[in-house]
Amino acid sequence: MEEVLDRIKATYRDNYERLAAIKSKYDPNNLFHVNQNIKPIRQ
Repeated sequence: MEEVLDRIKATYRDNYERLAAIKSKYDPNNLFHVNQNIKPIRQ
């Protein structure tokens, strides 16, 4: 599972952290989790 996360982070590069922050604001329960999922940051 960690390999998948590494691949997703590599796909989004420097944008991953910003996208995860946006995801945590608009989709904190990870409802939209299909395909190249960006997990919301748990606060």
